[in-house]
Amino acid sequence: MLASVRNRRKLQATMSKRTKSLRGRLTSLVIVAIFGAVGIVTLSSIWRETVQFSEGKRTELYASANVFAAAVSDSVAGGDKDGALDALRAISFIPTIDYVRVDAADGSLFAELGGEGATASGEWADMFPENSPMSMLLSQSAVARVPVLDGGQEIATLTLHADTGSLSQRIGVLVYDALAAAIFAGGIGLLIALKMQRAITDPIMGLVRVMSRVRESGDFSARAELVENDETGQLVETFNTMLDHIQERDSKLQAHQRDLKKVVEQRTRQLRIAKESAEAANVAKSDFLATMSHEIRTPMNGMLAMADLLSKAPLAPRYKRYAEVIAKSGQSLLAIINDVLDFSKIEAGRLELEKIPVRPADIVDDVVSLFWERAASKHVDLAAFVSANTPEEIEGDPVRISQVLSNLVNNALKFTEQGHVLVGVDYKPGAGGRTPMLEFSVVDTGVGIPQDKQAAIFEAFSQADQTTTRRYGGTGLGLAISRRLVEAMSGDIGLVSKPGKGSRFFFTMKTKMLAPPRAVRRTKEDKRAIIAIDGDATPKMLAHYLRESGVMTTIVEQDAEFGALIACADMIFASPTFYHAYQKSIEKGRAQWIPARVCICELGDTAPDTLVENGVVEDILLAPLSRREVMEQIERVFDARLRGKAALAGAEPPSPSYPTFRGQRVLAADDSAVNREVVKEALARLNLEPTLANDGREAVRLAQAGKFDLILMDCSMPEMDGYEATHAIRALEKLGKLKPTPIIALSAHVAGKEDAWRSAGMNDYLTKPFTLETLAAVLSKHLEAGGGEFVRELSDAATAIAENPVFDRAVMDQIAAIQSSGADLPLRTLNLFEEHSRKAMRDLIEALKTGNGSAVTHAAHALKSMSANIGAVRLAAACGALERAAADGESAAALARLGKTAASEFREAHKMLPRLMAKYKRSAA
Repeated sequence: MLASVRNRRKLQATMSKRTKSLRGRLTSLVIVAIFGAVGIVTLSSIWRETVQFSEGKRTELYASANVFAAAVSDSVAGGDKDGALDALRAISFIPTIDYVRVDAADGSLFAELGGEGATASGEWADMFPENSPMSMLLSQSAVARVPVLDGGQEIATLTLHADTGSLSQRIGVLVYDALAAAIFAGGIGLLIALKMQRAITDPIMGLVRVMSRVRESGDFSARAELVENDETGQLVETFNTMLDHIQERDSKLQAHQRDLKKVVEQRTRQLRIAKESAEAANVAKSDFLATMSHEIRTPMNGMLAMADLLSKAPLAPRYKRYAEVIAKSGQSLLAIINDVLDFSKIEAGRLELEKIPVRPADIVDDVVSLFWERAASKHVDLAAFVSANTPEEIEGDPVRISQVLSNLVNNALKFTEQGHVLVGVDYKPGAGGRTPMLEFSVVDTGVGIPQDKQAAIFEAFSQADQTTTRRYGGTGLGLAISRRLVEAMSGDIGLVSKPGKGSRFFFTMKTKMLAPPRAVRRTKEDKRAIIAIDGDATPKMLAHYLRESGVMTTIVEQDAEFGALIACADMIFASPTFYHAYQKSIEKGRAQWIPARVCICELGDTAPDTLVENGVVEDILLAPLSRREVMEQIERVFDARLRGKAALAGAEPPSPSYPTFRGQRVLAADDSAVNREVVKEALARLNLEPTLANDGREAVRLAQAGKFDLILMDCSMPEMDGYEATHAIRALEKLGKLKPTPIIALSAHVAGKEDAWRSAGMNDYLTKPFTLETLAAVLSKHLEAGGGEFVRELSDAATAIAENPVFDRAVMDQIAAIQSSGADLPLRTLNLFEEHSRKAMRDLIEALKTGNGSAVTHAAHALKSMSANIGAVRLAAACGALERAAADGESAAALARLGKTAASEFREAHKMLPRLMAKYKRSAA
């Protein structure tokens, strides 16, 4: 109804303005028409008068000129100027003629009479032809030129000027008469306009008055009076029809307004019921997920923890492998459960993102290192490319970025049987006012995705077709979780794919640059490089990095003829296979030019050792290649400081920091017998004294009765859960009945209760299932670690590193001293080390490639023990550092760097092993 009132007021104001405007326009139109008609008539008369006058004046003037020309003809022919002037003086009897002159045939003045200056033309007259009507009107003069003849021959020219001022006077009279007629006609027109206004505007004014009455009273029953059935009458009729419609609509609005309150109350009640139902369903879902998480993780805790303990026990290789398969299978199952729970956390809005410094290049390198072994087993070339404009450091959540990128790489490897997978990162600076974005991408040469399936794969539990799950496995949640995570980071995720051609997945995120890109060093000279390595992505990526540094690059097949290429190359980046062929060419003397040589190999590959020893290779670059390592290698080539044999060494003495304990007492409360057994065994392995409680009530009783250094408290227990038990223990501590004790929450809950332990008064949180390493890491925050024999052994090993580059001969001498007669114990010990250390190194490399921290810890420990037993102190120290880093949960990149050091020490030890064995073989002889 308010809208109707506003519309009526607006219409009334418009009508009033238009009525006034109509009056003014009508009057103006009549007056303009009258004056226009008078003006047209006047102008027509002026022009007609002007033309008639000019024609008569020209005729009269030329007639007079011819008369004077005949009168002066004899005088000009006789040269009698006085006679000519006497003949010309007759012009004084003609009042309109002002000037006359006679010019001889040679152009000289013969005679003239009158004032020429008075007859000069104006500047406007010069714009028109001479003697034209406009020229005569503007200049008020006319000119006639006629020849003076003598016997038919022209002897002179006579020029006559006449005054035409009477023409202006005539036109002035015409204009005055026209103005008087226009004023008289305008008055008559005004009277006519006023009469017409009443006929047109009176009905409109009546319409305006009706509108005012409707506005003031709100009475839509009023109607305007119809006077005539003309255009104005149609306007009145239309207005009356509009009032009919408004009156009808107003009645409906009033009826609806009476019922609106009831409708609103009913809808509000329905909405409240729906909201309460949705909230109840959401709470029920969260409770169900929490319960499901607890119920699944409780038996998994027993399975995984026991498998972890079993794998660390001194078992036969076959049974140790069984335990490792159980642990890996459990971890795969746990990853699926985490996907489901992650998705639930995102849906519930409980996902929290960190904003901390992140190095994009490190994330890409870590992900590639994590999946390197899997790609190599499928013979798929997995490579990483970091663009030159990528910042060194940004602000973001490294865990979530890595999670999304890992999902994309995992999918790419799952659906790629041959070719390559390229992981890249690029920075979009946001030119033109756009927001800066960081783009990660994963490009593969796999099966591809049809266009009609691409939108669905980002939905939960969706895959490209029904056979995908049966063939490749998976829950169908990875991409859905990735999309939600990217959206939470204010980014977008998408793909471009063609069936049979591969796919390109990418995601962008808004970010803040904390450190600019690292400057790329470019060569100032003309340098060329040869690349001869396997794969179709890694060579191209390496070539791109070299071109960024200004190096011209050629990619060749490893078995191609390379003699001509080497002749103009400054550097070579190739695999050991290429360098074996290159070595043969050097031995045959075919190489005239020797460029800088860098060998690209995998971690644990011992083939480059011999090449470095023989001088065939000057440096080593380990795959998978990272941008930082490649750029550092290029700089070493530019500076001619390739490492040579130093590339095989370089282990740093480790600092012993394994978290062992001093036998402190720990109370562990859990309602599951399996979990109690797991915790008991794990605590015993960590040199701690465990005491077990079946529930929270018993835990409170035992805590009150005994003195414990730490309490492990399960959160979900019958009768009294871990939160209530913690409240009770903290209450006893406030009363002075207990000494404050650290309490660690043990829970399988993941969805919705992560922070409940803080409000309960607990000191830390450990999610089940846990490993021995994660348990030790949490306990080390609250319990004093003990040194033990292990620490002292590592300290002795570190000292031995400083004294002997590879072996501590004193260890083997002690072995020789305790052998019985003829037993040849040192030589047999070295032979056993040579045989078993190779397998141990392969196990360590495999564990590093899979990213299994527990497997890395075990493999490093095994290789460390056998190395220390024969005095290979540098190898033992490197393995010890790797073991502790894996136990502390270091990143995959950090473990990979320590693994490279261990591999270098392994190669050094095996190079010296033949000489050491030869020494003890001679001694035995």
